[in-house]
Amino acid sequence: MERWVLLRKGADFEAIGKKYQISPRLACLIRNRDVIGEEAVDRYLNGSLEDLYSPGLLPDMEEAVQRICRAVQEKRRLRIVGDYDIDGVCSTAILYKGFKRIGACADYVIPERIRDGYGINEHIIEAAAADGIQTIVTCDNGIAAISQIALAKELGLEVIITDHHDIQTN
Repeated sequence: MERWVLLRKGADFEAIGKKYQISPRLACLIRNRDVIGEEAVDRYLNGSLEDLYSPGLLPDMEEAVQRICRAVQEKRRLRIVGDYDIDGVCSTAILYKGFKRIGACADYVIPERIRDGYGINEHIIEAAAADGIQTIVTCDNGIAAISQIALAKELGLEVIITDHHDIQTN
């Protein structure tokens, strides 16, 4: 049986909730994400585009941009492989819209949660190859998909991984 445990770091969630006009539960969530201090909480709740981190801070971002630009210029077929959670769906939609804006021949796949499970898998890669896709760009997944990426390379697919998760080591 699966059991959920609510992580609760210390803070006066009632006071934070009243100050920012949010629920104590949301105040707890924000604190659990290590958002601490008035300025940080305000930026978290009311941030603007200027408050976002530079995407250039991501490892190998320049190489990924160059590879995507080359794929677009060569009119290669791109497939975004997103994830079914909220950040995966939103980031897939944003990336797809951006790709279309720059003239990319792109489509996307969101794995079906029950059938496909989390992230990129062999079935998705084989379908991409069968569909004539030349470049896969993952969105919110792929960081730990070692065997799946190896399969994609065996099938002649270029893979660009965009994922904010940590590499899991055992």
